[in-house]
Amino acid sequence: MNPAATTGAGGRLERAVLAQLKHLEQTYPGATLLVACSGGADSLALAAACARLAPARTFKLVAATVDHGWRPESAAQARRVQEILTGLGYRQVALLELSRQEAGGGKEGAARKGRYRALVAEASRYGKLGSEVFILLGHTRDDQAETVLLGLIRGSGPRSIAGMRSWGRNEKTQEKVASESQIGSQAGYLRPLLELPRQDTVAACQEWRLPYIDDPSNYPDGPVKAVDGSPLRRAALRHQGLPALEKALGMDPRPALARTAALLQADLDALDTLAESWFTQVKREKPEGVRLETRQLLSQPAAIRKRVWRLAALAAGARASDLRKVQLDAVDFLATARRGTGPIQLPGKINCTREAGSYELCFRREPRG
Repeated sequence: MNPAATTGAGGRLERAVLAQLKHLEQTYPGATLLVACSGGADSLALAAACARLAPARTFKLVAATVDHGWRPESAAQARRVQEILTGLGYRQVALLELSRQEAGGGKEGAARKGRYRALVAEASRYGKLGSEVFILLGHTRDDQAETVLLGLIRGSGPRSIAGMRSWGRNEKTQEKVASESQIGSQAGYLRPLLELPRQDTVAACQEWRLPYIDDPSNYPDGPVKAVDGSPLRRAALRHQGLPALEKALGMDPRPALARTAALLQADLDALDTLAESWFTQVKREKPEGVRLETRQLLSQPAAIRKRVWRLAALAAGARASDLRKVQLDAVDFLATARRGTGPIQLPGKINCTREAGSYELCFRREPRG
């Protein structure tokens, strides 16, 4: 069936997936597509659309489901997802189990990192992430809106508020200096459904008679809680916060929040490109770490400087997801005020120091004791 002629929610999903497959095929024909599927409506609808469309393209299609171990029945649920995906035509469906530490005892951040690490490890079996293999995720416009609001609540800056990308941006400098397995890099992740509302994935599953799983862990009163016993933040926002905001405003805020993310992404791309250019100019290749000659860079706005410090920290081995504004502020003060020589401690046991009497900063891993 021609997806362009298919009507309803299923048709909208198929057209969104087909558009991204065609885009991918222009640059990476023959790549492996690893579809991550929890069994929920979003990821199952994505998996079904890929199973319908990918065989006619040049890709190898595989899938994976993750067992977080949060609930006694989670293992059986993961095996059920395997069976459903096999029924859709997937010949290889990996079941990835998280350790207790990775699952995080209900902590969303720890569970997310564990899940992504498991997916990246599985993807690495098929080649290099971002060129030979891509991970497909079922995030929707609703997820994007939630991500924007969670970023605002944390006060974590424009990079977080810009949310997720439908096509993970290949951050050129970071690709060269950072580990492929770093959680912070979005290169290699595809989100074909990011512009569609969640109601379309539910409707598509109903159209296609797919037995999607409504996981109780995604509800505020569900069995999985934060460490302090409160509901998980995203679950509370999804089922309580956003509906209350919609009622108060008399309109659905999700489309506007998603547009905000898209606008911020364009601005961030421009700033990141400038920062990458400066990083290339001021970086000095040294065996003991990453050194920057910052005299000319100090005339640039803080938004550029701090991006350069971030790139240097990543090049030295820090994880993008662990870098915080307060740490980059401290590096910026060390560089601009030129008082003291440090060290400034950064994630991943990376230290930033200033060479006394110079404009040179050095980012390097702490020596093993």
